[in-house]
Amino acid sequence: MPTTGISLVREHTEQMQLPRFLWVPFELGRPFGAPCEADFQRRVLHSALALLERADGPVVLEDFGEDAPASDPSNGEEEAAWACPVVFHPPPDDRAPLEGEILDEMGRLAPWHALYVERRGSNAPGASGIEREAMVQLLGEIAAGARTPDAHTEHPLHEWIRLGCDDLRTWYLEAAQGQPGRGSSTELRDWFWRDTAAARLIGAAAESLLTHPEPILRMVGGRALVPREYFGVLMPGVDPAQFETEGRSS
Repeated sequence: MPTTGISLVREHTEQMQLPRFLWVPFELGRPFGAPCEADFQRRVLHSALALLERADGPVVLEDFGEDAPASDPSNGEEEAAWACPVVFHPPPDDRAPLEGEILDEMGRLAPWHALYVERRGSNAPGASGIEREAMVQLLGEIAAGARTPDAHTEHPLHEWIRLGCDDLRTWYLEAAQGQPGRGSSTELRDWFWRDTAAARLIGAAAESLLTHPEPILRMVGGRALVPREYFGVLMPGVDPAQFETEGRSS
């Protein structure tokens, strides 16, 4: 059966020697470049599907020649620059319990999230099955050293931690987009990972998992929760390069 796909990490795709893949120069997690850019997303999809017509090979790895679009004017009018919908307090010097601070953040962001849902007509469904407030409490337990917190879910421990953090981050980013103007994906990522207590709690939980007796949970802590470029912000004593080596040897 002929197959095609989209690659975000070119060197990995080269090593796998797959028959047809389109490499795109976008950030991880954005295989179609940018949200709310339907025409651009169609060009990416059509480029990937066009590889099915290629007769050369057996390995075809094509580069997509466009960068993801930034914020554009709408209908000829300049769109207001995006601004963080809530200005949070600066992070404390120590890692005091963050649960209360995060609940305050979520309360202040809730009206912006409601506006986002009203404009879009929907929001991303949660994948973990865990309520946001419960996930905050569970991450606090993990950050404090708990090894087997009970989330009352059918997902295994390593899976609900990863999915729950994704759900929490997604809700924050949706709320951020309720503000007038459109922020680039980089602005939104920086806002979440650098300015929110939720990100600091995820970082504290990830660092705690690095000493977990289960290898898969150590891997989750080092590779699945905090992007490499924010290790210096959230886990300043941890070298991300060590996890690249572990990933190749496992």
